[in-house]
Amino acid sequence: MVGFRNEDDKIEVLGYGKVESTGVQHGVIYNLNQTTDGIIKSKEIAENRSETELGSVYVGVAGRHIKSSEYHHAIKRKKDSDEIITQDEVDKMIDALQNALLPVDEKIIAVIPQRYKVDGFETSDPVGHIGSIIEGNFQVVTGNEVEINKIIRCVRDAKLDLEDITLEPLASGLSCLSKEERERGVVLVDIGGGTTDVAIYYKGNPVYTQVIPFGGNSITKDIASVCRITDELAEKLKVNYGTCIEDKSNQNNRISIPQFQGLETMQITEPALAKIIYARVKDYIIKPVKEAVESSSYSSKLMGGVVLTGGGAMLRHLKELFQYELVRPTRIGRPEFGFVNTLQTDLKHPMYSTALGLLKYAVMENEIEQMSCDTTVEPDQDTKKEPKSGDKEKGGSKPFWGNFLKRCKEFFGQLIEATA
Repeated sequence: MVGFRNEDDKIEVLGYGKVESTGVQHGVIYNLNQTTDGIIKSKEIAENRSETELGSVYVGVAGRHIKSSEYHHAIKRKKDSDEIITQDEVDKMIDALQNALLPVDEKIIAVIPQRYKVDGFETSDPVGHIGSIIEGNFQVVTGNEVEINKIIRCVRDAKLDLEDITLEPLASGLSCLSKEERERGVVLVDIGGGTTDVAIYYKGNPVYTQVIPFGGNSITKDIASVCRITDELAEKLKVNYGTCIEDKSNQNNRISIPQFQGLETMQITEPALAKIIYARVKDYIIKPVKEAVESSSYSSKLMGGVVLTGGGAMLRHLKELFQYELVRPTRIGRPEFGFVNTLQTDLKHPMYSTALGLLKYAVMENEIEQMSCDTTVEPDQDTKKEPKSGDKEKGGSKPFWGNFLKRCKEFFGQLIEATA
């Protein structure tokens, strides 16, 4: 996805590339060559459509290896407690998480501030308060180092520099949640092919995330297994005739399913297909989402309800089933916030929420970096952006993890200000 922010403060898409992902399952890379080839092909398509040469990318991550833990950290101020708390002091709390006792094979992907206290009084932002002790609760999202390094390697093997990695549900939230929803409290459920990603927003910021290792492909594979057909044919059945509420299906429709050569054609009724889909949706997706919400400590604060997005969100009557099971208002989220009204029709589909959210994230990050550069350049100096320290040739071994927590701080500091 290639684009920019225009003079009206809206993001325009110049072009995008889409190819089948054959080297990834459940958000995890299992074939590096196929994944690299997919990146190269989609890059070439995007370059042709946008008439732009691409040198670096922002990447989303999800998958079975993603974990999250809550950390509590407190600092006793050395300064006089009558002095106002500064952003630098809060930043030091986040910096301290670099020393968190993580397993040796895990890396930090995101640090999400949940809540703070100043001398025992809770606040969403301690900056500007006065007090002696600052406490913070943070959700630290980690991923398996081997799996993340696979992503980095595939990107670089495709002759691209990796600018940043962000959690996919956070990217999706940027494109399909309104500022009001993020303020009031909302559950974002991003149903992809291999995973279902959950992100809870409250008072403007993400406060909880979880990756569920099942998605739309899990339902397709179960249809294929029960009906003894190929995954491709099962996907067509799901899309053309599937629903997750039996009473909404066509009770009189019998679907003919072609079999392998020499075998008689099989038939299945729409209600029977709906039973298969309902059981899998409830066990694989709705039940884990419900458990995630209840374990988050934000269950009673989510006045904005549930927003479903991702390609899997378009399963017929899924919105109604979620609304019934979670007893919360539910809508389908499309990538519409912060983009031009003339956004291509095909990109307004929920399946593009993550990709367009990554584009919005990239634009925000570049603006933050540009503001930082502008404050350090003398008026008469050439303001052309210089290469970052440690940068190498395209596809080289540019260091990635060194300033990761700094980027986390900058991003979450800007998120609540993101325009809807």
